[in-house]
Amino acid sequence: MSEEKKGFFSRLVEGLNKTRDNIVAGIDAVFNGASEIDEDFYEELEEILIMGDIGVNATNDIIERMKEEVKKKHLKKPSECKELLVASIKEQMAVEETAYDFEKEQSVVFIIGVNGVGKTTSVGKLASILKAQGKKVLIAAADTFRAAAGDQLAEWAHRAGVDMIGGTDGADPASVIFDAVNAAKARNVDVLICDTAGRLHNKKNLMEELKKMNRIIDREFPNAHRENLIVLDGTTGQNALAQAKEFGEVTNLTGIILTKMDGTAKGGIAVAIQSELNVPVKYIGVGEKIEDLQKFNSDDFVNALFDIKNDEEDAETEESIIEESNKKDNVEKIEIPETVEENNLESETELSVEAVAEENSEVKNPESEVSNLEPDRLTVENDNSSDTSENMSIKSDSDDMPLFRNIDEEDAEVEEENPKKKKKWFFW
Repeated sequence: MSEEKKGFFSRLVEGLNKTRDNIVAGIDAVFNGASEIDEDFYEELEEILIMGDIGVNATNDIIERMKEEVKKKHLKKPSECKELLVASIKEQMAVEETAYDFEKEQSVVFIIGVNGVGKTTSVGKLASILKAQGKKVLIAAADTFRAAAGDQLAEWAHRAGVDMIGGTDGADPASVIFDAVNAAKARNVDVLICDTAGRLHNKKNLMEELKKMNRIIDREFPNAHRENLIVLDGTTGQNALAQAKEFGEVTNLTGIILTKMDGTAKGGIAVAIQSELNVPVKYIGVGEKIEDLQKFNSDDFVNALFDIKNDEEDAETEESIIEESNKKDNVEKIEIPETVEENNLESETELSVEAVAEENSEVKNPESEVSNLEPDRLTVENDNSSDTSENMSIKSDSDDMPLFRNIDEEDAEVEEENPKKKKKWFFW
């Protein structure tokens, strides 16, 4: 598992916390509280799934599959059925390999949805995903109604590193689509992503405008692979399902981008939409960053919903723990010589200070200083001798004849031992 995928899965697990509390806690209570597998057990489980926005049709399919598997495996305990439930939901949400064929062909991707679901940001994030695959991507800014929509999309295009075709505010969005389609053909673009204005599914004139843009694409770019993705807000629950049904009557929906899954308590709607409309969830978003939109993986989603860690994640976790432990060991191994070196340096410093102090005490002994000066007498004691018997006293008998004496010869041996010793001259 790559670091990017592992980080996305962690954010998905965190984002589904509320959904987990809303659904999984009740499911666990049923599995652990029921004494046997009977109709009461199935009814309680069905009620919890429907209340968790799984949807009626999806819930019925899940329960029927569970009953068949229980009979095949001759299960008796309710606690043994949880794995069957998880496997059934994964199978219900599985995305076929052909769902992403548009990435391999020259395609036009039409992004539709109501206001505020995250269409513009999804366009930029999808462009980034395709650009990372080495595709040449062009964005059409056909949302000419919302103020600053073009500027916002231009910023996302800049982040993704792709070109954009736009129009002036209030321009006919169909004309922007026309220009973008012709630019895509001239530049030999791999994928053209068309952003559209948010429109309520119950506004007939806006829905008719959507049909007009589709007709232009069919006429001007007939050989292009068509992909119509509806963006749904995961926090709206069953209302998102109603929106998808209305848009499905106007255009042929081929996939769903489910956004704002980071913190919703209605994450079960992903299961309901796929089951009710038979339209796969192809992308899922868990944040505002450009890398927070990823391809939908049913195993990852259900594992995150039930907080199940797979073997690959466990191996990655164990490997990261070992790596962190090795780093700590290396740090300790590096720090030990530095500590010893510091102690040795401190010891050497202390010895040097003591040596200098001892040397200074030899050079300058307080007992050798001159004391009790008198005009007619001066007494000096020898520095290198601690025996008072070796002290010499020199007395002047006459003030007219000053006595002068050089004692270099007497201190010659001392000077050889201590070169810092200075010559001493005595006067009186």
